[in-house]
Amino acid sequence: MKKIVLIASLFFIYNASFSQTSESAEAEKNLAKATENLKAKKYQDALVSIAKAKEETVKLFTNQLVVAMPKTIEGWNQNPPSERGSGMPMPMMGQGEVSSTRTYSNPSLKKPEPAANAAAGAAPTGAAPAAGMMPPAQMAGMPGGFSDPSITVTITNNTMWANEVASAHANAASESPMPGYAMPGMEGQKSSPIKIAEYRALEKFDTNRKNGSVTVIAGAGVIKVEGNNIESKDILVKLANAIDYKVVKSVLGE
Repeated sequence: MKKIVLIASLFFIYNASFSQTSESAEAEKNLAKATENLKAKKYQDALVSIAKAKEETVKLFTNQLVVAMPKTIEGWNQNPPSERGSGMPMPMMGQGEVSSTRTYSNPSLKKPEPAANAAAGAAPTGAAPAAGMMPPAQMAGMPGGFSDPSITVTITNNTMWANEVASAHANAASESPMPGYAMPGMEGQKSSPIKIAEYRALEKFDTNRKNGSVTVIAGAGVIKVEGNNIESKDILVKLANAIDYKVVKSVLGE
């Protein structure tokens, strides 16, 4: 078994290295084309080549962040990136903003059972759902419904998530912290400012819907570990602790 895991790891590393070499060559080739087109005053063609070079460079940049994510932890295995979709590194909204995402799955786990009449604010058996609430059966097919357990890890330098973490810690340290509150149907949701390693973090978990997240600020990087249809927040905290924060800060800066 150990040999199989080792071979699989080496194959993963080889593929990643080959992919990065290929993308680097493509970026250089497109930059060379852009230069040729500029000299020939073919500006539209130059813009196309520049855009392609940027796309390949963003992939190289964000692939550096994937190295910080563990391949496996307690039965949760990192899924290979798809050609299109959440596994694909992609540019964010602003110039210089990047995001890299990987998903994790655990085939040994079953779908969790919702708390009795609690998930999605379910009404008692035979009764209609409360006004404005979606029926539990319909919720099961929605994100956060009770489908197969999954975890998503995103590393980015976008500050949107960081602001929420910073605000939670500032509020907790305040002499007059703002009281927490629960909206109707959200009574199972808990949010707490915590520390992951030496870094400020914010954990959230909804015991009714069986989903939550741990968001960490590390230098200029922000790491978000999100779980859907999981029994507790423990695996999210463990996965957040398993991130290589030295790599994150090396790539994205202090």
